[in-house]
Amino acid sequence: MTDDDDIIKQTTKLLVVGNTLQRKLSYCSREVKMELFRNHCYSIYCNSLWSRYKVATMNRLKGCHNDILKRLLGLPRWCSSSLAFARNGVDNLDVIRRHSVFSLRSRVELSTNSIIISVRQSSAYVCGPIQQRWLGLLFVQNVG
Repeated sequence: MTDDDDIIKQTTKLLVVGNTLQRKLSYCSREVKMELFRNHCYSIYCNSLWSRYKVATMNRLKGCHNDILKRLLGLPRWCSSSLAFARNGVDNLDVIRRHSVFSLRSRVELSTNSIIISVRQSSAYVCGPIQQRWLGLLFVQNVG
């Protein structure tokens, strides 16, 4: 399975979860909705390993994530997603990915397993696409 295929699979899963949450939880308090959003929409498996995908595919996943939050809160589609995430104390997709990448990268860097140490010292790991994507997600690049 390619990264694009996996991202599309995760988008489909999120759409199903979002529709279910919206249908079943319209009467719940905002706090309950946000806790369920965290529980059901933060788990995007293997996202820390995605390194080769189309920007449009990732944008669809981000849009889906944003739309679920807005639908749960009863907000119009045109309102600011960033503001909705900030006001409700939930992480957007970029933050979720950074946390996931940081966690995996930390475990790899701190591992004492001899196989992981060998992989970590290889040029494929040091200069490979996953490491480059991780660095791009974790650190702001100083431009100009």
